[in-house]
Amino acid sequence: MLVAVVPETPAPHPPCPHGVGPCGQGRYRDPAACRTGAAAGRGTFVIAAIIAVLGTLLGAVTAGVLQQFATKSARRDRDRQALAAAVAGLLGAATDHRSHQYLKHVLRRQGGEETLELRAARYEARSAMTKALTALVIATDDPGLLALAERLVAASNEVGEQPHADRTAVDEAGNRAREAHAALQRAAANHMRRARG
Repeated sequence: MLVAVVPETPAPHPPCPHGVGPCGQGRYRDPAACRTGAAAGRGTFVIAAIIAVLGTLLGAVTAGVLQQFATKSARRDRDRQALAAAVAGLLGAATDHRSHQYLKHVLRRQGGEETLELRAARYEARSAMTKALTALVIATDDPGLLALAERLVAASNEVGEQPHADRTAVDEAGNRAREAHAALQRAAANHMRRARG
């Protein structure tokens, strides 16, 4: 009697409890390898998540640094503009003040009568120079610029303090005031160029 031998069909592999395919098939031939592959898959996901978080943090830090740099740059620009305006204001006010003092000397030499309006304009010019000096003191704490500014104000005031009949004294006071004017102008220009650099 003949007995037919039927080859035994292998039992299907149970589904992988680790979520990577049937255990023992394909890539993972045995359950131990399946578990290792599953762990490797989870490890790759964790590394990718860490990289994403680090990238986000780095982006936030970079944005913060750039924002801080932009804020400081804008503040420096405003400070430079305020200083330039204050220096220009003082130079202009000192020039106006000296002009009024010269007019006073000329009028007195000629024996002219000084009206109340002329006197008020002269006092207003002096007041404007004082206000301009105050604006400069607020705009900078640079000791060199402030010393030159005070020297300019003092020299400009000295023009009016000379005896009107002494032309030499008036002219010498005017020269000192113009030198102080030029010194402040040069120093301010150099200061602004350094600040831009």
